[in-house]
Amino acid sequence: QAVLIANPKTFEFQVVRTQLLPGILKTVSCNRKMPLPLKIFEVGDVVLKDEGEETGCKNFRQVCAMHCGKTSGFEVVHGLLDRLMMALDERDYSIQQSADPMFFAGRGADVNLAGKKIGHIGILHPE
Repeated sequence: QAVLIANPKTFEFQVVRTQLLPGILKTVSCNRKMPLPLKIFEVGDVVLKDEGEETGCKNFRQVCAMHCGKTSGFEVVHGLLDRLMMALDERDYSIQQSADPMFFAGRGADVNLAGKKIGHIGILHPE
């Protein structure tokens, strides 16, 4: 679903982002020597193909946050999710265990709002 840019300035920017997580992971990687915990977030746009749009793609605003520490930090990120949903006045959300291989088994969940999956939360698997 990646959208290619016709004339990118550099090779790194020839594909528009489809998710924010790789950028967060790159930031963590570049800051490995910093004292723990690292708490990082980004609010930004991603672009996905959408043939129904005039341009053939559509922008979506997303949020990505990571807590990198000596412990998992799941409760920290879950607390951030609670606070974010409260600030957006979205109290009708839930999390449901996920089998997504991106997370350790039993340590990932889908975030649902009004019966629709809007994101995920969990402890990233190193692979």
